[in-house]
Formats: sequence, C-alpha cells, structure tokens
Amino acid sequence: MDEDRLLEEGRTLRTWSCPNARELGGYDTPHGPTIRHRFLRTGATRGLVQKDLDTLCTWGVTRVVDLRSKGETPHLTCRFANQEGITWENVPLFDYDLSAPSMPPVRATDNYLVTGYLHMLSSHDAIRRIFSFFAQARKEECVLFHCAAGIDRTGVVAMLLLGLADVTRKQVIADYGYSFGNVAEVNALVSRRKDGPPARVATMLQVRLDTIANVYDTVVHEHGSVRAYLESCGVESETIASVRAHLLEP
Repeated sequence: MDEDRLLEEGRTLRTWSCPNARELGGYDTPHGPTIRHRFLRTGATRGLVQKDLDTLCTWGVTRVVDLRSKGETPHLTCRFANQEGITWENVPLFDYDLSAPSMPPVRATDNYLVTGYLHMLSSHDAIRRIFSFFAQARKEECVLFHCAAGIDRTGVVAMLLLGLADVTRKQVIADYGYSFGNVAEVNALVSRRKDGPPARVATMLQVRLDTIANVYDTVVHEHGSVRAYLESCGVESETIASVRAHLLEP
C-alpha cells in the first residue's frame, strides 16, 4: 500500500443543494480499499431540492442519522426525516454548531475545536447509538450521516469510521481537510509537499489539519486504536464487526 496515496478527485457528489457531500469509499487500507456507496457524509439537508434528494436516494441512501441537537429541530429541518423508504434517526452528538458564523475564528491548534471534539468523544451513549444505527445497515444500503455544516460532528464520526477500517493517519486527516480546501491543496499539505496553496490559505488550512490530527492522536494515545476507543464506550464487539464489515470487503 502506498502510504502517500490520499484521495483523488471524484468522491464528491455534485448535489449543489446539499453542502459538503462526499463518500468514504476508495481509501486504502491493509485489507483493500474502503467500499464505495456504503457511507456518505454531508452538511445540512434542509435545502435539498427534490432532484438532489432523488439523486441521493438513487445513489443508494436508505439510512440517515442526524447528529444535530434537539434545539436545531432536526425532525423539522432534515429532508430525510419523513422521506418514504428512509430509516431516519436523530442522535445528538453536541449541543450546537461549532462552525456557525457566530463562533470565533479558528487560529491555533489549542482552539475550542479540540476541546469540543474531545467532548463529543466523551458522549459514550451517543457513540453507542450512532454505531448501533450503522451496524443495522444491510450490505446494499448506504448510510448518510450529517450535522449542520458537515464539518465538526460529521468530521468526528468520519474519523472514527475511517480509523476503524485501518485507513492511514494521513488519509484520516486529509478526509477532514477536504471540508476546507480542494483535494490538491489538502493532499499537498498533508504530504508536506512544496506545491501547496498560497500562504494565507495554507495557514488556516493547516490549523484545521492539526486540529483533527490532535484529536485522532489523543484517541490512539489514550486507547491504542479506534476499535479500543469504541469498546471503551460500550460498543459491543458484534456492532463493531458489523460496521467494519460495511466499510471493507470480507
């Protein structure tokens, strides 16, 4: 496996009314690439037009977990909540949107995002419910998970899924970074190449990459692996195995 291979173009779904929509398929692991059409991460679905909603359903989405808080009225603002043929569940992972315009700018790796993400990871009941929901997906089903921006709460869950599949650290960090920069820019920074984005863009993007790296490394340092972290949350071994099998060919 090529340690420097990250993510090429083509994983983003062109649904203009659903922000930040991309799948977790196609990442290298020691067990083969993660399977396409199994997990899809997005931002808020409130503005989904019917054409894009149909596209996502045709693409394979049958199960949706909304990670927003009750105060964000997910049952009223998620287009999938009452959609025929969709199994929908709300599992609040954090109380508010850390990427809302009202939040202060992120300028350093010791920012409030690290604290917020670690707080999410301390929500063991929510993690158990989310992974239980994932584990119930049949082989042919695609599971969509989202929050408001598809960045923070969604990013933490994507980190756990990719880490469980033994995706490399570089790829886990890069997947998070694609929410803030294009594929070429993120890959250049993660691989520490000199052909990266302009300095101003690189500085802000690097802070984001360092943030998720900090959180991922904390999980691995404290628990040894993402699997061990999930076990510490009380996620049953059968559940972990089912979710992992949904990401990887047996």
